[in-house]
Amino acid sequence: MSMKRTAYDLTKTAMMLALALILSIVEAWLLPRGILPIPGFKLGLANVAILVTLYSVGRKEALAVAVLRSVVVLAFGGNVIGFLFSLVGGVSAWAVMSLLSDFEHISVYGVSIAGASAHAIGQILVAILVTKTVYVIGYLPYLVLTSAFAGAVIAFLTIPVVKALDHIGNEMIQ
Repeated sequence: MSMKRTAYDLTKTAMMLALALILSIVEAWLLPRGILPIPGFKLGLANVAILVTLYSVGRKEALAVAVLRSVVVLAFGGNVIGFLFSLVGGVSAWAVMSLLSDFEHISVYGVSIAGASAHAIGQILVAILVTKTVYVIGYLPYLVLTSAFAGAVIAFLTIPVVKALDHIGNEMIQ
């Protein structure tokens, strides 16, 4: 890999981390709560940046964006419980998306929906640990259903960004 390519990928990763943070702020402070009657449901706009990083830079960089986003949000006013939900959900989503993105027959939509569902499962595992009860598993079908919707929206937003970055990147590298 050339030095020019490495610098470009590092810059793109840093931009995606910044985008993930901005989208987290927008979602937390500007979007209305209660869009769906599912408590705690969020669209997960920051996942656009993670998915873009996965497809346009690589796995390690996408993991870095997912983890650093959670850490920075915690550092700037988050709480430890929210951090745990974010981190475990994000790493769960990253693991599934990283695995599935290798399969050519699985679209960005499939990868994103599966990642969103894995995020929900990761959050339920944290909820079990925090609440010390397994009864929160009853919430999982609702979370997975809304996650499928969110994953499709995130894929829809991700695809044009990946295409644009690939086009720009190919022009810059040549």
